Order: sequence, then structure tokens, then C-alpha cells
Amino acid sequence: MRRASMCLGFTLATAAATAAQAQQADSTLSQADSPAAGGTASPITDHFAIRGGYFWGHVGTRGRFDNAAGVQGTPFSLESDFGLTAQQRQPRMELIFRLRERGRLRVDFFDLSRSATKRITGTFAYGNQVFEANDVVQSQFDWRQTDVTYTYSFVRTQRFELGGGLGIHLIQAEAIGTVPARAASQDFSGAGPFPTLALDGTWLIAKRVAFTARAQYFDARISSQRGELGDYRGELQYRLQRNFAMGLGYEGLRVRLDVRHENPSGTMKLNVEGPELFLRASF
Repeated sequence: MRRASMCLGFTLATAAATAAQAQQADSTLSQADSPAAGGTASPITDHFAIRGGYFWGHVGTRGRFDNAAGVQGTPFSLESDFGLTAQQRQPRMELIFRLRERGRLRVDFFDLSRSATKRITGTFAYGNQVFEANDVVQSQFDWRQTDVTYTYSFVRTQRFELGGGLGIHLIQAEAIGTVPARAASQDFSGAGPFPTLALDGTWLIAKRVAFTARAQYFDARISSQRGELGDYRGELQYRLQRNFAMGLGYEGLRVRLDVRHENPSGTMKLNVEGPELFLRASF
């Protein structure tokens, strides 16, 4: 009995010492490496960051819109069939907040708006409308997305951080096709939140050089609806000054929406990918 008590006491003492060491390591990381203490400033020690960039993206949009009776429409490519540009060049912005030592909240904004006028070469059943060959079709496609992601860093050292968490993507989309000569028009729109699982990592390669990467993905099926979203990014940044960095990244966004037995119904696939040059201010 005495030996058991001694073993239990030793175990509790060891656990307490381990917890104290872990707490001290976190405290040492946050104090010794903080900018105020003159330590190495990096994405691991930043408490707040605002990131502005310019994105050169390539867009692919394919879909099919069914009519009210459930008859399937004609598969189409908005770029090839209706003339929307496949290039997307636009500014981007991101905010990152450090919550205590291991939590991070990231907010991203993405706005994709395109329009075109083209004389089509084929016949397309587009929802409740039929666009005939040689019709001049005015097309518009808008995609607005705000992402809010929280991650908790289960690994955090002076040179490496890895965390996991959840993201909520607030999406608003609209696709419009119009033939002014025949006063024929069809509008499809929708909005709502979509969740993802998130993985976020940072590697401080050198004092001024850091590599960050993240991945978010989820595939949800509810009744007659299916939604799939994947967002992937990797970037290399160079710390010009303690509170200022620049870098180059590459991002890919893939979205798929399927709706059946409803009005409207159909499918939409959106792929966006490309490089981004950015500037980052932090403290």
C-alpha cells in the first residue's frame, strides 16, 4: 500500500512537472520571441496581421441548369460556350487574429464577377429557357465568398506551428443568361453558409523566411443536395522589416454544387487557381 502511494505520488509529481514545463515553454515562446522583447518576429509570433495581394487566377466554370419539370438542361462551359473570361485578376485581402497563445482566427474575402456577350454556336436548354444557335446571349456570373476560419495549434515551437480547426464559408452566387432580341432570360441564384475542416501550418525556415500552408475541405450530402468545397494555399514570405513582409503564394479553390428534385435544380462546378503576390503588415 505504501509502495502504491509512493508510485501514485511520483506519477502525479511527474505530470505536474510536465504541465509546468509545457506552460513555461509557451510563456517563453510568447515573451522571448515577441517583437516587444526584441525576439524574432514571424507568423508564429504575430498577434495581428493584415495581408493584401494581387491574384492572377485561371477560372473554369461548368454547369447544367434543369427546368421546373425536372428535365435536365444542356451541360455548358461559361468560358467556352458563353464567352466569359477565364482570367481573373483582382486584389485580395486577409485578416489574421491571434487568440491567446494557440488560437488563430482568419478572415478572407473573395469576389468573382464576370460578364460577356456572345453569339452562341449551339442550342442550350438553360433552365426554363432554350437558347438557340446564333442567339446573342448576354451572360453574367457573380460569386462572392467570405471565409471565417478558427484553428488551434496543437504543435507550436519557435520554428514550427501546426493547427487544426473549422471554417465557415458564406457564399452568394448568381448566374444570369439573357437573349435581349427575344426577351428571354433565366436567373439562378443562391446563398448560404458552408462548413469545412481546416489544417494550417507554418515553418520558419530562416530568421526572415517563412513558409505557410493551409488546406480546407468538406463534402456534405443532405437529402437531394450536395456541396463540396476545397481551398488550398501555400506561400513563401520574406520579412523585410519586423512588421512588414512580402511574398508569393499559390491558391486553388474548387467548389461543386448539386441540387436535384427542386426548383431550380442542376449542377455547378467552379475551379479557380493561380499565383498571388502579396504584402503583409503585422505586429
